[in-house]
Amino acid sequence: MLPDDPDSKVNVCIKNIFAIWDKTRDERSAQVVFCDMSTPKSDGEFSIYTDIKEKLLSMGVPKDEIAFIHDANNEKQKDEMFEKVRKGEIRVLLGSTQKCGAGTNIQNKLVALHDLDVPWRPSDLEQRAGRIVRQGNENKEVNIYRYVTENTFDSYLWQTIENKQKFISQIMTSKTPVRVAEDVDESTLSYAEIKALATGNPLIKEKMDLDIEVTKLKMLEANYKSNRYTLEDKILKTYPKEIARLEENI
Repeated sequence: MLPDDPDSKVNVCIKNIFAIWDKTRDERSAQVVFCDMSTPKSDGEFSIYTDIKEKLLSMGVPKDEIAFIHDANNEKQKDEMFEKVRKGEIRVLLGSTQKCGAGTNIQNKLVALHDLDVPWRPSDLEQRAGRIVRQGNENKEVNIYRYVTENTFDSYLWQTIENKQKFISQIMTSKTPVRVAEDVDESTLSYAEIKALATGNPLIKEKMDLDIEVTKLKMLEANYKSNRYTLEDKILKTYPKEIARLEENI
């Protein structure tokens, strides 16, 4: 219901899509847009999908070169759609992480990927990027665009993704002595924090930075204690036995 902001991230994305579409006309390069925020609507209700499509059509992109993954109702239709993207017949494909992620082989002509929003899991971002950074792509260089609106929920969502990745990395590595990780999906926001985010309060960013710093320091402390206990253990048990053994050998 709000007036259309020409500088919104959706409009910036549309301008970007059109510029790349126009520049790669001869090669018939394709682009994929990831958006988990809404789904295409046919009843006239507002949807980001239909908004993007209508604006691209008005700029001169042919209707048959834009497709929604949601238009494919079964695996056969999906395969046919992906084949068209690989051939460059469909040059702009819009879809969600769930429908357009794993198992989507459309890389041949992909030259750009647009992340309009932030998914909930780091693995989702990997799945998205995996559509374009893939063997079989004829483009030597590709672009991944990520759109963020300042002073909105975007910053908090990216922060959540970063925190989750940190916990995952801690558990998946043998270097840091982390045996317990909190369930970061349970992180909740108070109403005050949401209000502060919406008003662009710099204190929220400061809080997030401090949280990260505290986590880092806790890890360093745990590492230090672990090393210290190991050395104390060696002084009490290992080294006396080693000394006795070596003396006996002498």
